[in-house]
Amino acid sequence: MINKFFLTIIVSVFLTNCGFSPIYTTSSKQVIISKSEIIGDRDLAFNLEQKLNFKKDEKNLNAYIFKAQIYDTAESSLIDSRGISTEEILRLTISYQFQDKNGIVIYQDAITKDKRVSVTDNLSNNILVKNNEKRLLLDSIVQNILFKSKVSLN
Repeated sequence: MINKFFLTIIVSVFLTNCGFSPIYTTSSKQVIISKSEIIGDRDLAFNLEQKLNFKKDEKNLNAYIFKAQIYDTAESSLIDSRGISTEEILRLTISYQFQDKNGIVIYQDAITKDKRVSVTDNLSNNILVKNNEKRLLLDSIVQNILFKSKVSLN
């Protein structure tokens, strides 16, 4: 008990005097957009806009225009001896850009994520599994977009 107490005091003394400062703080500026245009699968586009949750302000002169395109594909990666696909690769690609009020591209990028999915004879189950995997891929891409936009635009 005494050792933990002394260790805590020693660590706190060194951390306060060593120049340590947190890297990620909540004081970072939020990305403000005036409008967003997302092209692609309607459900994925809706989910993308909801999950990005950028602050919208059409009157702000420093607000960006966000444009994105969503592409999702599925291709067979494993075929059994009968010639029936048993595994597919789901691929989700989002290319996006931030423009200023004059339409000049400030930042653009494209992110692709993929996932192997088992395919069965049950079509309704396959659709549910694929949609869930697409949502998970979208969540991962959204995190990348949010991080890259905060780093590159601020």
